[in-house]
Amino acid sequence: MKKYFPVLQHVNIPNLITTLGLAFGVAGCYFLTIGSLRGTILCLSFAALIDLVDGFLAGKLNQRTIFGQELDSLVDFFVCCIMPVLMMLVFVGNSILLICAALFACACGLWRLANYNITASEKRAYFTGLPVPGGAMLLAISIWLVTYYDFPTWFCALVFFLTGLLMVSS
Repeated sequence: MKKYFPVLQHVNIPNLITTLGLAFGVAGCYFLTIGSLRGTILCLSFAALIDLVDGFLAGKLNQRTIFGQELDSLVDFFVCCIMPVLMMLVFVGNSILLICAALFACACGLWRLANYNITASEKRAYFTGLPVPGGAMLLAISIWLVTYYDFPTWFCALVFFLTGLLMVSS
């Protein structure tokens, strides 16, 4: 079977769990399309929790692989960098300030993930800065506060800028 589908050689429990995180990201996009902030944040929260579980299991089961690391980063980028941007655009607004803040936070998340992958491939992996799933949760909280508690929209932009800085800081 692996002769015809070589990617199947990478099937293991941590990678399947990472893929479940992607499923929550897609479900979150569905909730975005129907205008449910609660559903979107719930899916984002489950995806962030799954990101902790897959890494923990990969270590415990001795199944850390370069493929799994890359898969995890791709899912993290989609769920924890792109989704908060979409959430902000749908639920908060699309002013120039908000778009710049969203682009900044998304780019910082991307750079953090790429930097971690480089250090991991050099066998000296370590965490610096705020992990991307933690950043996504801060962004979701700011969107929640602006949407449900009438915080000003600039507050959301400020949190996006600060979260981006935290993700790339030491």
